[in-house]
Amino acid sequence: MTSITIKGKEYKIYFSYNRFCDSDLLDRAAEILDLVKGGTGETKSESENVAVIKKMFLVTRDLMFEGFKKYNPVQSISEIGDLMDDYFDEGTENDPHGISEIFNIVAGELVAEGFFGQFLKTSVKALEKQMQKKKLTKKN
Repeated sequence: MTSITIKGKEYKIYFSYNRFCDSDLLDRAAEILDLVKGGTGETKSESENVAVIKKMFLVTRDLMFEGFKKYNPVQSISEIGDLMDDYFDEGTENDPHGISEIFNIVAGELVAEGFFGQFLKTSVKALEKQMQKKKLTKKN
């Protein structure tokens, strides 16, 4: 189990096997990881990049909604969107709290719990390296 702190409150993120049996959420998360880490290596158009970002927002919000259910249930998925907004607002230039960071937190929990096995471990490490490079580039 992992957690995320938003506005001083700690929220636990926990995924159960039953929650994934009747949905395509793991498939959608794997697709996002593949797209983020480069997929085929082809240069994407601006509209394709926007589509990837939109998918990332949707999948991240859905993952957080599922991950919150056991320990801090929320009434609606829009509450998760509001929490994501609050988390973003708390970010700084040196500690960004964008969609990539939130996705990395929830995807990391999926890895830790063994939902994706080696595929996701490799993808998350690649994503973390990309994010580190991006942070280093911003500082310079």
